[in-house]
Amino acid sequence: MENPFGDADEPVIGHRQYLILIAASKDNASLAQKQLENLKKHVDERAAPLWIDAKGIGVLLTTDMVASEIWRAMFQKEPGQDLGDTRNMLVLELGKDWAARRDDKIEHWLASHVGTPLAPMPRGAGKKR
Repeated sequence: MENPFGDADEPVIGHRQYLILIAASKDNASLAQKQLENLKKHVDERAAPLWIDAKGIGVLLTTDMVASEIWRAMFQKEPGQDLGDTRNMLVLELGKDWAARRDDKIEHWLASHVGTPLAPMPRGAGKKR
């Protein structure tokens, strides 16, 4: 059966883009920092936080790994190190469509790594009544 969405059936190796969301607080900030270091060391050396605030860290990266492999890589620990105080984390693969604030750092990253976002549907097309 033909894929009606036009996406490749198999992922292109080396071209998966992910958004990693790590919940952090002052109690576990060092843990979130260690997870970011693990992302750089084991997943994508160019991984850098898009934002850091009082509630967490958002990181964009490119890899040929799948989400479960990224998750495991974030929890690689040194002997004697405890990674047990992680609150919430999310590993999301970015698709072909996106929207962001114009001229924002994330817009430039998405444009160069994901490509041009999809054009809006013509007015009236696809509306449900």
